[in-house]
Formats: sequence, structure tokens, C-alpha cells
Amino acid sequence: MVGHAVEEVLAKRFRIDRPPTLLARRSSKTRIAFSRIRSSQPMRGRSLSVPQEDAFSFHVPLSVPFFSNLWTAGRRRDMPELRLGDAQLVDLRDNPVVSLDTSFDSLRFYTPQIALDEMADEAGIRRVKGLHAPNFGDRDLVLFGLAQALAGAMEQPGEATALFSDCIALAFFAHIVRIYGGLPIKHFARGGLAPRQLRCACEFMDDNLSGDPSIAEVADECGLSSSYFSRAFKRETGLSPHRWLMRRRVERAKELLRDSDMQLVEITQVCGFVDQSHFARVFSKIDGSSPGRWRRLHRG
Repeated sequence: MVGHAVEEVLAKRFRIDRPPTLLARRSSKTRIAFSRIRSSQPMRGRSLSVPQEDAFSFHVPLSVPFFSNLWTAGRRRDMPELRLGDAQLVDLRDNPVVSLDTSFDSLRFYTPQIALDEMADEAGIRRVKGLHAPNFGDRDLVLFGLAQALAGAMEQPGEATALFSDCIALAFFAHIVRIYGGLPIKHFARGGLAPRQLRCACEFMDDNLSGDPSIAEVADECGLSSSYFSRAFKRETGLSPHRWLMRRRVERAKELLRDSDMQLVEITQVCGFVDQSHFARVFSKIDGSSPGRWRRLHRG
């Protein structure tokens, strides 16, 4: 299901505007989706029923109060009032329905079981048979941190790259299969990258500065799985692939600012920034000055 289809389904189900949604695992048939669902006004009634699906969703509140009532498989469930930092897990085979009588703001993490299976196979670990949480969930500061990162990226054009979404998906997967799937942490390999693999990854991203490469595409260049590559790359460089690419775009922009007469709008496009606002924001965050000021200081 592509992004706009996910948004349309959630908008109808929760009676809200189409929620911003990021999809991870672009090269796979099974996608993990992150959506921000919110309503500033309480509504009457409940969310719509959904077809039974072998998938799971986590709702991580970004504000409270949150959904006050939950029904699964047609039965009302007793559950504690969610706090900031909590996460609610629901099995989409049980047709979860919530009361819409409060305002809400939540980051929804969606994963089908088949995506969990595929990612386990790619990582070389055993599959988990479903996800489980006592009383539908509790404190989960890891998911809360991921939710905040996603919400921030959704509000800033250009931040939600394929590398960013894939990195979040890999962190999400590694966390939930341990906490909710019972997989011991020792199952995850802790290797590094050979010099040739690191060089290959960097060269591939460098050659695709103006594009939007995914983790799977970069990992494939190195002959590695996405999950192994992402962990090993950060171990070797100290940066996630997404952050490395952003820094490299700024480095390339500096070369063009110093050595060419290209206009800022041209440099924006060549270096893969969404627009000049995105270019200026990333450049200033990394260098501490605007592209225009940097050019004035460094042109001879």
C-alpha cells in the first residue's frame, strides 16, 4: 500500500484529514508505515472497523489525553490511561476500535507480520511469532523517541529521506522484536564493514547526492543486508547513513559555493536538497552559518 492509500484509509477510519505518512523499505513489497494521526476536537462515536489483517500497530501519544476506550474482537478492554512516553500495541487481526470522544495526537507505527519475517530473514535472526504486550502496552521511551524524531521530520521538508525512514524502520524492528517479540539481543550480529565495503557505500551515496537512495540500495552495493549494513556503517563512521549523506551534501555545496559561480538555487538542486529553505536549514545546522554568508567569507 503506497503512502496516499495509507493516508486515505486512516483519514476515513479516524475521521480526520489525511495524516502525513512516511513509508520505509521502498525496495520491498512489504512496507512499514509511520503516520501522525491527530484531531484537535473531540468527536462522537468510535473509529471505523477495519478488515482483519495480519499486522500490528503501535500508537505513541504525542500529547495527552489520548483515546479513552479500546475494543478488540468486539469486546471492551480495560486499560490504563496512557501517558507521554507510553506506547499502545494492537493486533490488527482483532479489529481494534477506539472511542473518539477526546482530542488526540499520536504517531502510529504500522508493520505487517510479513515485514517482520522478511526483516528477520535479512538480518539472519529467527522470526518472531507475533508481538505481545501485557495490557496492550506500557512505558516505552525508545518508541517515544522514535515518534518524536518522525514527527519532527514530517514537519521539515527534505528531512524525511528514504535513508531516514529506513533507519527508523530498522531501529523500530530491532526494538520491537526484543521487547514485544521476546527475541534476545544476542541474536543481533555486531560486525563492521571491510574498507572496500565502506568505500563502496560512500561512493554510491556520493554519486547519488541529487537523488534519494534507500538503505537497501546502498547495502546491496556492499553485498550486505539492510539491517547489518546500517548498524555496521554507524559503527565505522559514527553517523547513520542519513546523517552521513546530509553532511556530504553540505561538503559538496561548500565546494560549489567556493569554486563555482552557480546560483544558490542551482546548488540546492545539484546537492539533493528539496528547496533553498531545506538547503539553508541543513547547512546552518552543520556549519553554523548560512550558505550565502559562507560563500562571502570563503571566496577569494
